[in-house]
Amino acid sequence: MTLPTLGERLGVRRPMDAGQSRTLTYGEWASLSTGLAEALRWADCTPTIVAGPALGARIARLWRRSVPVMVWRNCIYWPGALEDFSAPGDERSMALLQHELQHVLEFASGQLTAARYALNPKNWRYRYRLDAHSRWLQFGAEQRASIVEHLWLIERGLAGTGASEHHRRVIPWANSFHLGD
Repeated sequence: MTLPTLGERLGVRRPMDAGQSRTLTYGEWASLSTGLAEALRWADCTPTIVAGPALGARIARLWRRSVPVMVWRNCIYWPGALEDFSAPGDERSMALLQHELQHVLEFASGQLTAARYALNPKNWRYRYRLDAHSRWLQFGAEQRASIVEHLWLIERGLAGTGASEHHRRVIPWANSFHLGD
């Protein structure tokens, strides 16, 4: 964990230089859902943000029309990444960071590999539907990360609140930890 920079303390939003890499800032660690932060620490994972596209993201650009954020193991390749996603006013990007960190966690735990991701089309779907009977492993990698992203938004009052109990119940690390504990 790094100490907050002056920019973090003042809430300044600045992009990283292209090609630069960094670990999570103090503000980003503090802004994560408690359970995700604990799960990443438990997995002995040091997430790294790289300000630029991964090779696979350059290829995906052909059909996506833009270069997506992409994770490979503990590295999050993010074109236009900010020096600190936790700065006030950029909550949607912080939610997306939580999404990407779920992928980092799944790589660290062995639940996700590049081959498993690529060979299972279920992993490519983002939309999901939660109900009282939903189970974590019935969802693909992008759906699981989207559930985690939406939990972060719900916890902060930035998305509907009715389904928060379903989100916490289905996410393994959210069963024990969430805001307010």
